[in-house]
Amino acid sequence: MPRRRRQIVELKLRLYPGQDDELIHWLAQFDDQSYGIKTQVIKEALLRSIGGGDPGQGSPVPALDLTEIRRVVEAAVTQALARFEGQVAGAAVAAPEEDDETESLLDDLGAALVLMEPE
Repeated sequence: MPRRRRQIVELKLRLYPGQDDELIHWLAQFDDQSYGIKTQVIKEALLRSIGGGDPGQGSPVPALDLTEIRRVVEAAVTQALARFEGQVAGAAVAAPEEDDETESLLDDLGAALVLMEPE
């Protein structure tokens, strides 16, 4: 059976100053990188946006839930500040149930960020 040649799909994208400044700035950071790095990061960004895999790894890349990350960080900072105040000003240290909530949030975040092993 003869091998089929892969068809190349070409994508042209125009970015307009004043309208796409954030994307233009993001791409500019790769100007001094090696050849092909912009193409690679654009592919990775597109795959992440659709919840697909990393083209270099072949495994799924989990989509980041920034809301969940923020909840975990806020809970941890609140808990740390409460402990710090307790040591300096004599206020009560965070209650044990707050520790449980923080640990639960961290466990959920860790499970969401773990990459699956290829089978």
